[in-house]
Amino acid sequence: MIMKFKLLPFSIVLAFALATTSICGNALAAPGDLYSGQLSGLTVDKFTPAGVRSTFATGPFADWLAFDGKGNLFVSDTQANTIVKVTPAGAQTTFASLADPGGLAFDASGILFAADSGAGAIYKFTPAGIRTTFASGINGPKGLAFDQNGNLFVSEVNTDSILKFTPAGARSTFATNLATPLGIAFDGAGNLYEVDFSSGTINKFTPGGVKSLFAAQLAAPRQLAFDRNGNLFVANFATQVILKITPDGSQKTTFAVNVNAGGLAFEPATADLVNISTRLFVQSGNNVAIGGFIVTGTDTKRVVIRGIGPSLPNTIANRLANPTLELHNSANTIIATNDNWKINDQTLQSQQAEVEATTVPPSNDLESAIVTTLAPGMYTAVLAGKTSTAGVGQVEVYDLNPAANAPLANISTRGFVQTGSNVMIGGFILTGGNGFGDVIVRAIGPSLPVPNKLLNPTLELHDSNGGLVALNDNWKINPQTGQSQEAQIRATTIPPTNDLESAIVATLPVGEYTAIVAGKSGGTGVGLVEVFRLR
Repeated sequence: MIMKFKLLPFSIVLAFALATTSICGNALAAPGDLYSGQLSGLTVDKFTPAGVRSTFATGPFADWLAFDGKGNLFVSDTQANTIVKVTPAGAQTTFASLADPGGLAFDASGILFAADSGAGAIYKFTPAGIRTTFASGINGPKGLAFDQNGNLFVSEVNTDSILKFTPAGARSTFATNLATPLGIAFDGAGNLYEVDFSSGTINKFTPGGVKSLFAAQLAAPRQLAFDRNGNLFVANFATQVILKITPDGSQKTTFAVNVNAGGLAFEPATADLVNISTRLFVQSGNNVAIGGFIVTGTDTKRVVIRGIGPSLPNTIANRLANPTLELHNSANTIIATNDNWKINDQTLQSQQAEVEATTVPPSNDLESAIVTTLAPGMYTAVLAGKTSTAGVGQVEVYDLNPAANAPLANISTRGFVQTGSNVMIGGFILTGGNGFGDVIVRAIGPSLPVPNKLLNPTLELHDSNGGLVALNDNWKINPQTGQSQEAQIRATTIPPTNDLESAIVATLPVGEYTAIVAGKSGGTGVGLVEVFRLR
């Protein structure tokens, strides 16, 4: 998103920004959806965190489930003896055939491990489906789970044991004297949980192997999965319900009823957007730099916002000599301002220690910084030159607590796009989650409600090495393929509204990226660069 300031029609720009933000929210998939194989109905159903149920895929006897890093769901179909791959859009293909497929798990590098009870083996599959044997001679392998060190744990149902395999394949026995162990899963602290189908219990094992009873009096529990908040979900097969148990085990509630649940899996959290920045030529009035972002989730988000100018590389001409910052909320209320970063404008006291504690203080006393904790919502940082001066500046937002349930979702910056080194350069970082993030990057100009807009924006996306990831001129056509990408862009629910505007949809590995917005054929004008996290 982006927004405002006292540009001429500031209220119009703010309204445009809020409208954009609203649409973006619709584009984001609900985090924490639980997927469950329904054995009697031959479906895979999806449950929102509130328990709203829908059918995601039909056909497979989905006894075991696992997601890869790109949102594809892999299903062990124990009737057809196949592993089925289901894309986020629901398209199905047969990925592999096994004698009796069991548990599935992905390692940190994206390699699929699959249990084959019929063959007594654990197989490894590359993303292209090339199979190798990881371990053999296992007596009924069922559940699979990786710990944080890359060790693979396997429930060996015929010996009532759990085996542990190092990444190199060295085998040891982790636990014995269980009662038909099936599903296993790790919590965020590295404890292993195991369902005892025959005894109706869930056991908890510390990393050192110390066993304790976590839950009892269940009815034929089969599978389990943890959500992002540490709640444990259990397929209670005999009563046809999915139970939800709090992290401390004190509360057990029914999450879903009338479910003939097989496999359980949560869609993994995708990478978050953090540490965003945009460099551009900052002018006055309508052409100051306006950086917007949205804090989503339920927690508060602590950030530092910086306005940089004098410390930009000497190779950049006409640097902004004395930047100022304003932070606005969605009601266009100024939350905070800053001129020189060592002094807090609101208290007139020193904030040097607080800013330095972020580890990213500006390096020039004339630059600006605001450290604050924000509730979920929409915000705008306005970068200008003191006394209406102009020059190349950079507005930045750093996420100081990325672990909080308050990810930055949609980010954008609006300003005047010139030519040469004064085009608009937007940077963002993807980190965490499952190692990948689905994003749409847009370059907007003709549809902006301001004068002197950029009539025909172009867009380039580069990686941290400067390599070109993708480019786009007019959003309906993918210049890499020469084919239409209109359907793909429209599926995000936020296509540009003018054919001359640009858009790139991509699944990106975690890392640093730069989006460059310029005017075609040297055009100049007010433009907007946006990055929206789609999933």
